[in-house]
Amino acid sequence: MSKNIALIGCGAIGYEIAKSIDQQLIPNCRVSILFDEDRERLSRLNESLINKPDGIFDNFDALIASTVFDKIHFVIEAASIEAAERYSVTLLERKKDLMIMSTGSFSNASFNRKILKLIREKGRKVYLPSGAIGGSDILRAVKSQIDEVLLVTTKSINSIKGAPFFAKRLINVDSITKETIIFEGTAEDAITEFPSNINVSALVSMAGIGFHKTKVRVVVDPFITTNQHEIRVKWKYGEFYIKVNNSPSPFNPKTSYLAVLSALECLKSALANDIQIGS
Repeated sequence: MSKNIALIGCGAIGYEIAKSIDQQLIPNCRVSILFDEDRERLSRLNESLINKPDGIFDNFDALIASTVFDKIHFVIEAASIEAAERYSVTLLERKKDLMIMSTGSFSNASFNRKILKLIREKGRKVYLPSGAIGGSDILRAVKSQIDEVLLVTTKSINSIKGAPFFAKRLINVDSITKETIIFEGTAEDAITEFPSNINVSALVSMAGIGFHKTKVRVVVDPFITTNQHEIRVKWKYGEFYIKVNNSPSPFNPKTSYLAVLSALECLKSALANDIQIGS
């Protein structure tokens, strides 16, 4: 039986996910609902789909009150940290399984507790794609014996523009003319300063030793055209180092295209009755 998918967020990542499902790259599912508060983005994505959704909404209350929503099997959040925090609790209360792309939302301890409570009470599942990095399985396996985790993220000027970090300090990112370390701190602080840029720090934190203990270094390099992430881990029985160098999404320089592919693979695994690889 085909699974009905609701998509929250029709920006760059949501667009790619919806188009991939529409092209039947994920078997046995269809986009049944599109939601975005931005009516223009919503209409643009809807018009681009061959298989039209059963409902499109720019009002969340109208969405969950609709008869179309009752038939939804799985919801994908691909909007923002704010959207994840605003809508996820209601979706789980309505007994929908959920994929959260904006993993930075889990740096909010109150949100984290609410989600865990609802997962247990409602018997639902929440999926977090590995995004633009690898190595989450190793981190989870050794997390109780980790001494130190450092995530080093190197971004181009275009991919880091617009972050609150620069507005707070009245920094013109275009004035950076050489490779420069602009931030060093905890993953929790990194997500606050770069909510649309350093989402990978959330997954590293959750797989490893938490938001307060995970260290993050953000580097701006005006000469690169990729997004680079390095995870450096010291643990009781050794060390490991993982480096991922990703081209940005053609639709959004702030997002690695690997994040889109990771979401599609996560969805495929969530919907399939198949052999599961990894933890």
